[in-house]
Amino acid sequence: MKKGKINSRLIIPLAGLLISVVFIWLGLSKFGFWDGVNGPKPGFFPTIIGTVLLLVSLFLLKVAIGSESPKYFKIELMVILGAIGVIAMTYIIGLIPSVILYIVVWLRFYEKTPWISTLKVTGFMSVIIIGAFVFWLKVPFPMGLLENLL
Repeated sequence: MKKGKINSRLIIPLAGLLISVVFIWLGLSKFGFWDGVNGPKPGFFPTIIGTVLLLVSLFLLKVAIGSESPKYFKIELMVILGAIGVIAMTYIIGLIPSVILYIVVWLRFYEKTPWISTLKVTGFMSVIIIGAFVFWLKVPFPMGLLENLL
């Protein structure tokens, strides 16, 4: 990388650092990490994920300094567009429905997976997401416009 030139190999780790600090701060200050009697609180997983993201971002930042600008292919752009779609749909239908919709759209229409396999994977992932994060850890996921209707 030329001196003074910024590319995505530098921007992405910096964004990861920012996101990790937000996750760790929210997990520890807003939601709580651990209750001695009841176990993990809603901030447990955001704090763990934020810490891992912080370490990975620091490593990637070290690697990015001095590297060339990357070339992107169609498949990488599809993943980025999918992530943008999930974020946009989160404001409309909420995070959990948008992630489940992303799984269905990706498996069925991009990977061309048969409907039965798509529904099995989607059902299994839905049970994990709702069971582990909503019922067990009580993570307050954004509900989008649905929150206003309920």
